[in-house]
Amino acid sequence: MTERLTIRFESQEHLRDEFEKNISNGGIFVPSQHPFTIRESVTVEIELGYDEAEGIALEGEIVHCIPPEMAASGAVPGVAVQFAATARSLRERFEPLLGSEIRVAPPDFEEGDEGGGEIRRAKRRSVRVPIRVMPESSPPFEATSRDLSATGILLSKGESALPQGEVVRICLWHPNGEQSVEIDGMVVREVKNKSGQIAAVAVAFDRSQAAEPRVREVIEALSQAGHRSKLGGISGSIADLGLANLLQMFGSSSPRGTVVCEKGAEQGWIAFADGDLLTAELGALRGHDALVGMLDWADGRFEFEANADEKLVRSANRRPLEAAILGAICAIDERDEALRHDEVDLSEGDLEDPTDPGADVEPLRSVAGSEAGPTRLGPDTVFGVDAVIEESARMLLGKVELVVLDLAKSGFMVSKIVEIVPDEEMAVYRALEELVESGVLTLR
Repeated sequence: MTERLTIRFESQEHLRDEFEKNISNGGIFVPSQHPFTIRESVTVEIELGYDEAEGIALEGEIVHCIPPEMAASGAVPGVAVQFAATARSLRERFEPLLGSEIRVAPPDFEEGDEGGGEIRRAKRRSVRVPIRVMPESSPPFEATSRDLSATGILLSKGESALPQGEVVRICLWHPNGEQSVEIDGMVVREVKNKSGQIAAVAVAFDRSQAAEPRVREVIEALSQAGHRSKLGGISGSIADLGLANLLQMFGSSSPRGTVVCEKGAEQGWIAFADGDLLTAELGALRGHDALVGMLDWADGRFEFEANADEKLVRSANRRPLEAAILGAICAIDERDEALRHDEVDLSEGDLEDPTDPGADVEPLRSVAGSEAGPTRLGPDTVFGVDAVIEESARMLLGKVELVVLDLAKSGFMVSKIVEIVPDEEMAVYRALEELVESGVLTLR
């Protein structure tokens, strides 16, 4: 039996506002404490508490869930529902209930066009999807969109240069896996950050190609998918709690999530699932380097979406989210410490000669805490990783072993791993011992 969800609107203004923001885009967020699963079919009953108006029942499916545990993070528990009805059908059903004050324009209208006495502007929606860029004068490359409209797209700047005036071809993939479309365009604007570096570029589409029905269909499908991902999300200031704390909070309360971060013209994102980091992206930076870049921001804005791209979930090279955060924080601390040292005039201080045989040297330490053992690890010991053994052993490793392994893979020495991991020091050394004995880690 199909589950039923109910949402009530006490005024026409409330319904009109929800229609403009969400229903016209093919979905709605319904607060609920009841557990649901992704892709579950539901019926949404929209009740109207004014003028004895008759309600509407709409069929749809759950596209993502905000669990009750997220309430502590400032979220409203509930589900985002994608309606089965088309955008046109939704407009036809709701317009009689919205009153004569509002006329909802179709999703493909253009800026400057006039109709029905109103000046229409192109809808620009936040859409973060991978695209393929094929410049006229350089090799093709992959990029990530920031927002999309019927007339153009804004791209995060990657490694490849896209100067203003460059002619490009953009490949857009349908969110449902259907055949992609290609649109010609031109770079018309560069968005620079505070340092004067290009953070994003705007591409204007060829208008005749963008008007083709198949292209319009893909753009609208991507726009609606971007809208659905934001239903029930959380947004706020990074400065309030700090990005590291936000990531740990979201990671502990939501099985999947994507955190989009913005600071000035810069935009990056971090995706996780089941306590693992899937990936992070900031301009041309990926993975650890992108995470370091965003965790270094003292301010900016964030948006949290309680879902992650299914392709990433299936294929990403995962690592524990907690270890990734700790590793990035440690990298920032080491960089800051190195900068502080660079600012010190060493000629004014007393320097200890590292070749002095009387200098303090921390003795080698047995991982097991005894005088002898299979391996003896000094504080400066670093490791190599046997990828084949790691792949077969990962499923058998505990939480401490996984965190230690990922830090060792990142190149951290023993003393730094012991410092970063919050567990008892003996447990960390024991985990290192077991990883070395099993052959996952090798001494360098």
